[in-house]
Amino acid sequence: MKRNFYLPPDEAKTITACLGPTNTGKTSYAIERMLAYNSGIIGFPLRLLARENYERAARKKGLASVALVTGEEKIIPQTARYFFCTVEAMPIERSFQFLAIDEIQLCADPERGHVFTDRLLRARGTHETMFLGAETIRPLIRQLIPETTFQTRERLSELTYTGFKNYHA
Repeated sequence: MKRNFYLPPDEAKTITACLGPTNTGKTSYAIERMLAYNSGIIGFPLRLLARENYERAARKKGLASVALVTGEEKIIPQTARYFFCTVEAMPIERSFQFLAIDEIQLCADPERGHVFTDRLLRARGTHETMFLGAETIRPLIRQLIPETTFQTRERLSELTYTGFKNYHA
């Protein structure tokens, strides 16, 4: 029987929800955690986020160690151990030590929420699973996956409003 990232709940190890506003370092933290394992996968809501983080990891680990899988691009070296994907394009036939889903609050999205919800309920790393997103998803995760450990991240810098600017003058 071929293993995949849909593990029975009793086989899932650590499940963490890293929650907070934008610019808190959640994604960077998850990628650091992933790269500490022998294999990992992270699902992003946007192709450009998957691509940007794939390129960053390729500089650290080398092109032969990282893969990019989106609806538009597939770069999968034979020796790839770390996969950067859009959530919809995550290869479910593979098993990974680390698995993360970015922007997990998109479970509430009317168009794409079913995919994020599927990953929330069923996708697990063999050693560690991490869900990244906004605080608004905390009650749902707590209800559906009570064994989750929660981390709250604070914003790294202050956002300020500088006023309206007309760039079409």
